[in-house]
Amino acid sequence: MSSPVYRIVVAADDSPISKKAIDYAAKLCSNLSVPYKLDVVYAVGLNPAGITAFGFMSGLDRMNNVDIQQDAKESVANLNTYLAQFDETKSNAVIVKTSTKDCGYIIEDYINQDPPDMLVLGSSNKEGIQKFILGSVSDHCLHNCHCPVLIIKN
Repeated sequence: MSSPVYRIVVAADDSPISKKAIDYAAKLCSNLSVPYKLDVVYAVGLNPAGITAFGFMSGLDRMNNVDIQQDAKESVANLNTYLAQFDETKSNAVIVKTSTKDCGYIIEDYINQDPPDMLVLGSSNKEGIQKFILGSVSDHCLHNCHCPVLIIKN
């Protein structure tokens, strides 16, 4: 009988703190004495189709989505290049999840479909009004994902 595979998921973008989270997860995986799998998920939050009183303005959201998707392709390529240095972690290519939701909800949906043994993600340490206005993906995942969550601070 084979032992179960310990699955760790890192939610990452192309930021330095996300790369620090990947480094931490890779080191954690290399120290495990059980079989493991390291997945890296990248969430792309697109603008929903615009419903405005001015019909011509709804096209702006779709045009902005093209820019968002192009930036996401570049970030995913950079993450795949970064992951290549961790041969021992048995990591696959970056898993890209796209939706018109906020990134925190996209990650929550992905994690809760098939909960891993651990979710690792970085936090940019927003405080005060900035955290209130912009929100915090790591805080959202900590409270809504049905698995242990490890937050790597900057």
